[in-house]
Amino acid sequence: MPDSPLNKSGGIMSIEVYINGSRIKDELNLISIDVERSLSRMPTAALTFQLHAEDVRKRSRVLGQSKDYIPGAEIVIKAGYEGQWIHTIFKGIIVNQGINAGSGRKGSMVLRCSDKALLMTSGRKSGYYLDMKDSDVASAIIADYGLESEVDGTAYKHKELVKYQSTDWDFLLTRAAANGLLVIAEDGKVKLKKPQSSGKVDLELELEHDVLDYDIQLETREQISSVSCSAWDMKTQALVSGSSSEPVLSSLGNLNAKAMGAAIGLGESKLTSTAPLEQTELKAWADSELTQARMNYIQGSITFYGNGMPKLNTLIQLKGFGDLYNGDALITGIQHEITASGWRTTVSLGHVPDATVEAGQQASAPAASGLLPPVSGLQIGTVKKIDSDPAGEHRIQVNVPAIVDGGEGIWARMAHFYATSGKGAFFLPEVNDEVMLGFLNDDPRFPIILGMLYSSKRQAPYTADDKNSIKAIVTKNDLKIEFNDEDKALGISTPAGNKFILSDKNKSISLKDQHGNMLEMNNSGINLSSAKDLNLDAKGKINLKAVSGLSASTSGGDLTLEGVNIKNEAKAAFSAKGSAQAELSSNGQTTVKGSMVMIN
Repeated sequence: MPDSPLNKSGGIMSIEVYINGSRIKDELNLISIDVERSLSRMPTAALTFQLHAEDVRKRSRVLGQSKDYIPGAEIVIKAGYEGQWIHTIFKGIIVNQGINAGSGRKGSMVLRCSDKALLMTSGRKSGYYLDMKDSDVASAIIADYGLESEVDGTAYKHKELVKYQSTDWDFLLTRAAANGLLVIAEDGKVKLKKPQSSGKVDLELELEHDVLDYDIQLETREQISSVSCSAWDMKTQALVSGSSSEPVLSSLGNLNAKAMGAAIGLGESKLTSTAPLEQTELKAWADSELTQARMNYIQGSITFYGNGMPKLNTLIQLKGFGDLYNGDALITGIQHEITASGWRTTVSLGHVPDATVEAGQQASAPAASGLLPPVSGLQIGTVKKIDSDPAGEHRIQVNVPAIVDGGEGIWARMAHFYATSGKGAFFLPEVNDEVMLGFLNDDPRFPIILGMLYSSKRQAPYTADDKNSIKAIVTKNDLKIEFNDEDKALGISTPAGNKFILSDKNKSISLKDQHGNMLEMNNSGINLSSAKDLNLDAKGKINLKAVSGLSASTSGGDLTLEGVNIKNEAKAAFSAKGSAQAELSSNGQTTVKGSMVMIN
């Protein structure tokens, strides 16, 4: 049966503070302790010591020089009553020490402390996590800081998960939220846990008996009926979606959150990402969004006499608050205030909003849909590999120095100026080329190669002129297609000297090969020139026609005509002449005929 805080709050308070394993000296006048814990936040503690006017200078000097009270020292705070029911309400390290004195010379020293997990909030980092689940990634990151972890398993295994310029803490928060997990830092241990919905309840708060102050609200404005998350599937070329299931949460109040949302006209929330998320991840995202909404249904705070039993993500039982609020509530925040007047504990109920999101930023959807710390703007990449995409999606493997300079890199889709099924433009970068990357939905997992870049190291094949007269395609083996706007000419050439040129300036079309053979068409006609033999071979007929004349000659060889039948016919005169000798003969009959035949 749950205990009332009054059952364990009688008598004189017992406060124990240990620094580096030793209890603090009694000569120090500790006047207040303030401890705060919250989901997704780093636990903090502040201890204030009073310095009396008569010895403020002496004590300020002693405390300022003491190694026991400087940042880095380990601190443990325990609280209870008359040496009983002692609980550790904070464990961490000192991160700040301050001493002060007013005009009356009455001063104080304040020690500000944080959980050791504070290290995870320092320094932005980038990295790749390949073929890992979010739960495995979280455990690995926490272990890097020498901290204990307790992480609920997640289902989806990422082929590539990218962390870009984010603290490890923020990275954990986004990935936990994407999977419906709560992040809890507690005495050097980091937990990623599902919201506690049932189990043992250690503490009971009876309104008329235990409660000092309270502020509880029933909030219906976020109580949507369901969530559907959609993304573009490049394999099917269609939207794929995942729908939420109603979460199982603690039983608080007698009104159904979904029904209350419907009462004010709320329906389904539809979220869309341009990143190619798979259905399993979309389902987890939808479930997480609905869980967060339901956790916001009943929220508020309750203050009671100091007690060290409450823990984050555990249940506390409310009684006497009426049917709307009675039941088991999930603890999402804890505050301990200890002064000379006594010890007060305040627990928060309901989801804790992300304090880093300002009201003005909520007008638009979060970058990367809030699933990851986003990457903004364009990024530079270098090509590692252009073939063997493991997904078979024609992607290119690139290294992104701003994320990790080296390593496996990430696979990126390539934007083409014309791409359709089985057809289109096919121009891929070379290995080691510098490329420009954009990211779908600002999600660092899904890069797109937008284009390739020249530089002083990777020179362009041409030098630009003020008229911008040359456009060209030049391959790595110097195959060229050149457009010359100045000469209105189009040329195709190979490195061996084979050329095809269409020129408006020269009013010509020319074809020339590396052997000196040439075909040229211009306003003078057609010139066909061969460096050696010229062979015309037709499976049918060859017809030669000319208006002004037709001639055939050779300067150093014979002219031979051969066929089954040879017929020469002149519309006027016909002559055949040999300068040295002429012969007309036949193995058969020879006929010489005319109106008049003259021989010699």
